[in-house]
Amino acid sequence: MKDNPQRLLVLDEETEQKILSRMADFQGVGTTLESAIGALVMGQYFGWRVLKLLHNPATYRRYEKALGIKFSDVCPEITELGKKKSIGYAITQKLGSFWAVIMGKKKVPEKGQIASEAEVKRRVAEIDKEEGK
Repeated sequence: MKDNPQRLLVLDEETEQKILSRMADFQGVGTTLESAIGALVMGQYFGWRVLKLLHNPATYRRYEKALGIKFSDVCPEITELGKKKSIGYAITQKLGSFWAVIMGKKKVPEKGQIASEAEVKRRVAEIDKEEGK
């Protein structure tokens, strides 16, 4: 995925039709569907790993169910925007423990923050300082 994509979403026809059908048939709290669509857009732009940092496991699964998809099937693992702008992702890379953070074994304050590249670097430098590097 490029930093300046030409389309809002990049989906094959079958997946797009499946999502549209799920939207048409959706029954439940409208904000769940709305949030699931937003998560799909975020996942395509930042990667599914950033979505994992933003949402608890139950919410992540609820959004996948609402859309009838698996984010890992329709979103890249991580994009350049995700690497540059996700504080949580940058810190998990520094710690070398993405899944430990996702599972709650390691706490990362403000892991859901999307910020400037400079802010991400500053936060990673704070981790270095805390670890005495």
